[in-house]
Amino acid sequence: MLKQIAIREGNGFQSIGIEADRILFEQKFCDFAEIQDIAGAIERSIESPIGCPPLKDMLSSSGARSVLLMVDDDTRATPQHLILPTLVDKLNEYGIPDDRIRILFCLGTHRRLDPASMERRVGPEIYRRVECTNLDQKDDAFISFGRTKSGTPIELSRYALSFDFKIAIGNIIPHMYAGWAGGAKMVQPGITSSSTTAETHLLAAANINGILGNPDNPVRLEMEEIARIAGLDFIVNTVLDTQHRVIGIVGGDCVKAHRRGVELARPIYTIEYPRKADLVIAGATPSDRDLWQGFKPLNNCGITVRDGGVLILVISAPEKIAPDHRELEEFGTIGTDQVLERLRAGAVRDRVAAATYMAFWNTASRIKVILVSDGITDEDAKQIGIRATDTLKKAYSMALDMIGRDDISIGVIPFGADVIPVLANP
Repeated sequence: MLKQIAIREGNGFQSIGIEADRILFEQKFCDFAEIQDIAGAIERSIESPIGCPPLKDMLSSSGARSVLLMVDDDTRATPQHLILPTLVDKLNEYGIPDDRIRILFCLGTHRRLDPASMERRVGPEIYRRVECTNLDQKDDAFISFGRTKSGTPIELSRYALSFDFKIAIGNIIPHMYAGWAGGAKMVQPGITSSSTTAETHLLAAANINGILGNPDNPVRLEMEEIARIAGLDFIVNTVLDTQHRVIGIVGGDCVKAHRRGVELARPIYTIEYPRKADLVIAGATPSDRDLWQGFKPLNNCGITVRDGGVLILVISAPEKIAPDHRELEEFGTIGTDQVLERLRAGAVRDRVAAATYMAFWNTASRIKVILVSDGITDEDAKQIGIRATDTLKKAYSMALDMIGRDDISIGVIPFGADVIPVLANP
C-alpha cells in the first residue's frame, strides 16, 4: 500500500507515494497548547522573569536612558511582529519613550535587510514608531575586548555597545553550531565581527553531531561568555511548534531563562529513530532561503542516514548555494584536512565559509545528498559533490539507482531544520 508523503517547498509541496512497509520512521507531531494571549504571556515574562529582577526594576536600578532591541533576520522564525508591540509599549510604561529605543537587526555575517523586509519583520506599527537599522559589518564598526578564556577574539559592535540596556528577542530551536538557538546567540554571532564568528564556527565544525541539542557545549558557553562581556541585560525568547505556533515565552537572564526555554522546546523537536535508514526524505523549511541555511537540515537529518545511504533534501533555495559566502563553493569537494591546511597557511578569505564547509563535508563525505530545488541546478550542486533535481519523484528514482536496490528502509522528516535525532534504545 502506498503512503503519500508531502514535503513543503517554498509556497507549495513536493509529493510522492511510497510503499508504507518501507517507512522505518516518520517525524511525529505532538499536540502542544498554543498560547492564545501572547501579549499577556510577554508581560508575565518581563514582570516575573527567570534568573533576574523584573524588567521595570532593572531599568530603574541601572538608570538606563536608552534601550536596544536586538532582533534576528528573516532566516529565523521568531514572530518579532507579535512580540515587539507589547515590549515597546511596556518600555514606554517604564519611562523609555520610542525615541530612546532602537531596533538592531543582528545579522552576524548574513546579508542586510532592505526597508521592506525590515517592516515585514517587525510589523508596520513598530516600523513607524521605532528606528530600525542593520548591523554595520565593516571592520572598523567593531571594538576589541581581548579574548575569551579559551582564546576566541571578542569583537563587538560599536553601535550596540552605545546603548545603556540591551534586550535580545529570539527563538529557541535546535542548532548545529550552538546546540540551541536563542539566548546569547543574538550577541554571538549576531553583533560580533566575522573574525569572532569564524572562531566559534570552527570550534563547532568538527563536532556538530555532538553539539546539536546540548545546551552546555563549549560553543554555547563561549557565546554566553561573550554575551556577558557585551552587557546583554535581558532576553525574551519564544518556543514555537513545527507549525510556528507560539507555545512558550521565557524572559529574563540570558542563560537561566534560555535553559528553561530549552526544557520546553526539547520534546517538540526530538525525534527517535530505531536505526539509520538507507534513505531519508527531509524538508528544509524554514531554513530554505539558500543552501547555507539548508546545511542545518542537511546535517541534522544526515545523522539518521547509514553510511553510503542517501538523503533527499527538499529546499526551494531561491538564493542558490551561499550568496553571502561565495568562497564556500570554491572549496569544491576537498576534504576537511585540506581546508585546515589552507586555514593554517592563511589562504582562506572567509573563515566562516571554511567552518561551514567542513561541517557540511563531514556529512556529505559519508552519505549521498540529492536536493529537490527550483533554485539550485544539478550543475550547481555537483560543484560541491552533491546532486540536484526539480521533483521529489525524480530524486527518489535517483536515490534507488544510487542505493542499487528497491527493498530499502526510509525515514521521513518533513521539518528537518529544527530536529534533534535520537537513536532509540542505543
